[in-house]
Amino acid sequence: MRLLGTIFAAAVLVAAAIAPAYADKDENTIYAVSKSFVDIEVRIQKSLAAFPKLYEILVAEGKKFGEDSKNETEEDWRNDKSVFGNPYGFYRTYRLRAVTAQYVSLIVNESEYTGGAHPNHGSKTRLWDRERNTYAEFRALFKNTADDSADMQTLSKLILASLAAEKKRRDVPFDPFDMWSKDWKADFESFGQPSLAPSTEAGKASGVTFHFSPYEVGPYAEGDYVAFVPASALMPLLTPEAQKLFGGERTKEDAEEN
Repeated sequence: MRLLGTIFAAAVLVAAAIAPAYADKDENTIYAVSKSFVDIEVRIQKSLAAFPKLYEILVAEGKKFGEDSKNETEEDWRNDKSVFGNPYGFYRTYRLRAVTAQYVSLIVNESEYTGGAHPNHGSKTRLWDRERNTYAEFRALFKNTADDSADMQTLSKLILASLAAEKKRRDVPFDPFDMWSKDWKADFESFGQPSLAPSTEAGKASGVTFHFSPYEVGPYAEGDYVAFVPASALMPLLTPEAQKLFGGERTKEDAEEN
């Protein structure tokens, strides 16, 4: 999902800019509200229903997000209707990234409009442990995630190289000393939102994609960035158990989409 700095002056334009990412046929709408002062939609990719406990958690979480957004906006609207030049909008979608024998990797995309020049949007990722029926820490796939460790320095260089290549592809200059990069650290928490990347080999991941929302590694106008690091480069950094999760090549569809 990339919204590249367009200024939205009317509610119709705002909705048109945000809604398409949430209108895929392979998604279920689990919460929707459309009122004069607010528009809300929460969707879940249908394939996630194959994991009942996870799906149940996502439905409950998504509905709470919808209700909380509606109630908070309604209170603001009652207190001061004059600030609502256009209806506020809140959108969330849960989508599958990859499935391995042990894990389900998913991404949560959000977009909101609460006045101002343009909507805001971003992504978060989750890793679901199929064996334990609970969420897992992505960093647990790596042998050493201590800040500034040799492994994190290596991973940092791999991610930065991928980001630099993507910026070059977009004709965007990459300066490691600009305001977006100067504070970059070899710290796992600085590496965006990690997800397992789809693979041409069933039940495997082809590598890891690190997702960066607007303002994290560039201005809003540049949109989102996704840094892909292939499994071959990651292997020395992964635990022996995590190495078994990877195989095959990144799918063409994922490379084109991200």
